[in-house]
Amino acid sequence: MKKSIFIILSLLSSVAFADTVATEQLLYEGFSQHEELNLSTEKTRTEWRYVEVPSTCYRSEVRRRCIQRPPICRNICNSHGNCRRSCRPGGLVCRNVVVRIPYSCLRTVRRAFQVHDYFVETNVQFEFYNNEVEEAVRERLTMTVRGETPELKVQGSNNYFLILDNKTQSFNMRNGVKNINLIYKISLVPTTRAIEVLGSGIKNVKYRNGMLNFSLGAGFNFNQFKQRIRIYQNRRLGRDTLLLDRDLSQQEMNVATTANASLISIDLKNLGVNIPSKIRVILDTSFIIDEARILNANQVKTSTSANWIFR
Repeated sequence: MKKSIFIILSLLSSVAFADTVATEQLLYEGFSQHEELNLSTEKTRTEWRYVEVPSTCYRSEVRRRCIQRPPICRNICNSHGNCRRSCRPGGLVCRNVVVRIPYSCLRTVRRAFQVHDYFVETNVQFEFYNNEVEEAVRERLTMTVRGETPELKVQGSNNYFLILDNKTQSFNMRNGVKNINLIYKISLVPTTRAIEVLGSGIKNVKYRNGMLNFSLGAGFNFNQFKQRIRIYQNRRLGRDTLLLDRDLSQQEMNVATTANASLISIDLKNLGVNIPSKIRVILDTSFIIDEARILNANQVKTSTSANWIFR
């Protein structure tokens, strides 16, 4: 009996004139280190063909057109002021004109058609590294293949970061079928510490006599987190002037941990810059992890920030 639950949606559609799409879901519950999905699709290609389509054509013909012109009268006067009325008689005036006559016809046009190119069989293998698994695992992985293009989406339980350690792809073509093999190597990293430390943000920010104090959630340590500080000279008019922007070392921070919080103090006078009377301080606390490789990114906070002005 399989220890993982497969929820198969298999949306394999044969939409006319388009690559077909297959979708399957895997609900991973952490019982095994290897899972596998198979998806079948069809790849199409574009062909241009000349086809006849109903249309309207025009031909030119000479037609005789006649109009009834009315008489035209005017007064003619000589130099002595004597006038007489002169009229040109009206009548029927005809002439030949060229007109366009519409008629139904067939027109040859060039159009694109999507036709079958080859079948695609995609085998997807997941290798999970779950040595750090402690909390419940319930990670939903959705694999979609459109034609021959794969896409992986992850909706996690928020208990773990799913980190893509490596992805490999190979394929071969045989008898009109393209076989694609995908291997995803994924590590599960607990989110517990990130949530505890960053979940409530930076609090209780205070500054006095060069000492900056603030608090985070319990559990801040330099193995899993980094602390960045930016110090500006604050100006009422114009842009603030940047004085310092870097990550702080363990020697530059004093961290005291209680059951509910991490209490942090920084002596700004020891950071190698002259501290003016009016400053802006921006604090950025980050969980040390490669965010570009997180498959379930934006589901758990990996950083928090605070922006304060002290006068």
